[in-house]
Formats: sequence, structure tokens, C-alpha cells
Amino acid sequence: MSSHNGLGQRRSNIPANRGRLPLAVSMRQNRVLADTTGRALHNAVKAVATRSTRLKATRGVNDENAEATTSRVPITSKIPIDALKKKIKLKAEPKVEVKAPEELAFSSQMIPDNVEDIDVNDGNNVFLTPDYVYEIYGYLRQLESEQSIGCNFLSVQKEMTPRMRSVLIDWLINVHHQFRLLPETLYLGISIMDRFFQKEVISKDKIQLVGVTAFFIASKFEEIYPPDIKDFVMICDKLYHKRDIIKMELAILKALNFELGRPLPLHFLRRNSKAGHADSRIHSLAKYLMELTLVEYECAHWKPSLLAAVSLYVTLRVLADSDDSSPKWTPTLEYYSNYNESQLMAGASLVCKIILKSERSKFQNCRQKYSSAKLMEISRIPQLKAPVIDEIAALHP
Repeated sequence: MSSHNGLGQRRSNIPANRGRLPLAVSMRQNRVLADTTGRALHNAVKAVATRSTRLKATRGVNDENAEATTSRVPITSKIPIDALKKKIKLKAEPKVEVKAPEELAFSSQMIPDNVEDIDVNDGNNVFLTPDYVYEIYGYLRQLESEQSIGCNFLSVQKEMTPRMRSVLIDWLINVHHQFRLLPETLYLGISIMDRFFQKEVISKDKIQLVGVTAFFIASKFEEIYPPDIKDFVMICDKLYHKRDIIKMELAILKALNFELGRPLPLHFLRRNSKAGHADSRIHSLAKYLMELTLVEYECAHWKPSLLAAVSLYVTLRVLADSDDSSPKWTPTLEYYSNYNESQLMAGASLVCKIILKSERSKFQNCRQKYSSAKLMEISRIPQLKAPVIDEIAALHP
């Protein structure tokens, strides 16, 4: 206890001024110490130089290398700042004007005055790519011409007939619906199948195999989770083996040169529906009419852009009010679809004939598919029996 008290007394007797100095005082002392040390070093160097000079004079040393033994003090010259400003004239930086971003699309200035700019509000949407949309659709139209289907492409086949094709496609529409695949898979699968039929001669017992394999390729191209190859074997009632599908897949890809990017009617219909301000009912009916023509051999050679334009044109005529006399195919629709009304009349007449015979047709899978509540029961609407259907159908007998 006594030792602790003595230690405590000794600590308490330490003066307060022996503690740590304040920061300002410490910095001031360091600065004074640096100045003193610098002056002392300068005086020492000067004394050494003086002694060296005296030694040279007394000893009579006249050597060129003697200068190397002496320490040199660097000499600095100070130039007034005003003189430097007069000699060096600084150039002013050029002013850059910041322009506000334009609200219109990249190609909006090329649009005629009587045509609406449907991309004006898409400038901030990177998924719609308004700056490149005209080049994209121009490229799609180029592809549909390069990867076209002939008017009478089944003429090369010896055993296959147009009716066999219709039966196969009607069955594939049902398979597509049962597998709940994307609409793009249906159109791409039929496109692959038709392009292969016009290049290779197929026997009658391999026709279904070509259709199933074309859908197998299309599902892998479009779907996130495509059906397994075993599922396609099962839907054929095990008529073909898995190795048969793989072998046919290689044959199709080689025949098409692995070119699977043919544009689909859905690509053009979405653009046309946007130009026509179509609601969900108009868009669904146009999709139904496009799918209704898939089983028809007379429409198989149509370009995807033409099929989309014809389907939308018929839809607008069918759903239009009887007292509405405004033009259905506006200059905006004509500009974005690249088809005027006169170019669509022949195709519209054929589509209306297909509508009239659809109820008594043996190929009912498409009508049943679009009669569901999920698809707004669009195949049952009374407008499909309107007199305008007969009028358009009678234009081109």
C-alpha cells in the first residue's frame, strides 16, 4: 500500500509543462530548427570552399581537375513573373457548346410530313433501339428476299402433296399448343420445313420426321427451355428414334447452310400494330388470321412482311365501325409497312376466302386454339361473319 502511495505521489509531482507540446508550438519549433540547420550547413560549405581556395594559392596548384575537389553551391536565378507573362502568351481554350439531346429519333427527319413518327417517345428505351430501327427492318426485308420460298415449291417432291403439308401443319399447330411454345417457334419451324422441302426430295414416310425435326431446331433457336428430344419422339408415338431426329437435323442444317434467321410475320406485325395504334383485340385478330393461313399452300410463298400487312389490313376492315368513313390504311401504315392498299387487295381477298371456309374446314386446330378465353375467344367474334368479308373476298375471284 505504501509503495503504491509513493508511486502515486511521485507521478503527481511531475510538472504539467513536461507533457506533450501543442501542435502549433511543435510545428513552430520544427521550422526554427530547420532554418538553423540550413544556415549551419551553408556556412560549413562556404568555409570548406574558402580553405580550398587558400590551399591552391599557397601550394601553387594549377590543375584542371582541382575544380572537381571543391564543393559547388547551386546558383538559382529568379525571373520576375511579370516578365514571363510578357514573353509567353497563353492561348485561351476554345469554348465548347453543349447541345441538348434531341427528342426525335435518329431518322425522324426522313419521315414525310403526313406520316407520324411512332418512335418519338422511345428515345430513352434502349430495348426499342429507335436509332437503328429503320436499318433493322431494312435488313429484315433483305433477308426475307434472300431466304424466300418459291411459289410452287412442292413441285420438286414426288410423293408429297399440298394436302399432306396442310395435314402436317395442322398437327404441328396442336403440338405447338400442347407444348406451350412461343409463337415465334411455330412460324420458324414451318419456315424451316418449307425451305427444306423446296431443296430436298423426301419420301412419304419421312414427311412427319421433317416436321418434328424442324420444330426441334426452332425450339432450340427460340425457346429458353426447349423440349427434350425424347418429347418429340413421344409425340410421334415412337415412330422415329432419337437418332433419326438427330440425323435429320444434320441434313436440314446442311441443306439450309445453317441460315435460320429468316424474318417472321410477327416481327413485322408488331411494327405495323404500333404504327396503326392497334389495341390488344386488333393485334390478336391479326395474329389469328396469320396463323389461319399457315395450312394454306397458296399463302406459303408470301413474304412475312406481306402476310403481316394483309392480316392487319383485313382486321382493320373487319373491326371498323360501319359509320366510320376514315381510311383504314393510313399513310403512316403505308410508310412503315412498305405496302399501299392496292398491293394488299389480292392477298386480302384470299384471306377473306379462308375465313369463310374455316368453319367447315377439316383443319380446326387453329380455330380451337384461338377460341380459348386466354386468347380473347377471337375466333368466335361475330365480326368474322360480317358482310365486309364477302365484299373483300369477291374482289379477286
